[in-house]
Amino acid sequence: MKDKPKKKKKPKDKPSLPIPRDWKELVLDDQDVDVLKIEEDNMALQVGNKPSMEELVKHAKKGDVKSFFDLIKIHTSVHDNNNEEGSELIIPFVSADRDFYEQKWVQKILDKGMKDKAFRKYFWKAVSSRQNNTLFKSTAGELKRYISIRKNEWARQGMTVTEIKKELQSKKLLSMDLRDKGTLGKFLERCGVKRPKARGRPKKKNTT
Repeated sequence: MKDKPKKKKKPKDKPSLPIPRDWKELVLDDQDVDVLKIEEDNMALQVGNKPSMEELVKHAKKGDVKSFFDLIKIHTSVHDNNNEEGSELIIPFVSADRDFYEQKWVQKILDKGMKDKAFRKYFWKAVSSRQNNTLFKSTAGELKRYISIRKNEWARQGMTVTEIKKELQSKKLLSMDLRDKGTLGKFLERCGVKRPKARGRPKKKNTT
């Protein structure tokens, strides 16, 4: 009698860093908030320095190779444990998001790029980014994560840069080089924060 084949465990990807509970409370009480999209945009911002996943994909489709490799980083991971249940063997294997890789535009770029030596080098470097600690941008990581969570609410409330600055300072997320209003404003724009419309002066009542 043949032994039953061992069940394969689904590989556990290293997710983006978990959102702190006090940050979640800022958005999870709103039923209209898409938490998954917030996480995707957070990854796009921290890995690809783009304000949203949609923006990162758009740049990659237009031929921005760096943005394409950033998407490879997000959708691929290498594991150093065997995926067979009960096995203690250490066998490295690659886990890839098929939904991403099976897209025609992705395959088109890969088919052309993998014929180039330099492209292959950067492709495999991107694939192993989680193991090489090159997945996330090193600068302002916590700050970018917080902005990803809060930017829609800031836009809804029409908050100014000054008001946003006060909130970020209360969370101790602002570094010295970002405390200048002008510098912070530009940084927020790069992170996808929309500037509120100028508040005009109230109209004087016509007394005549």
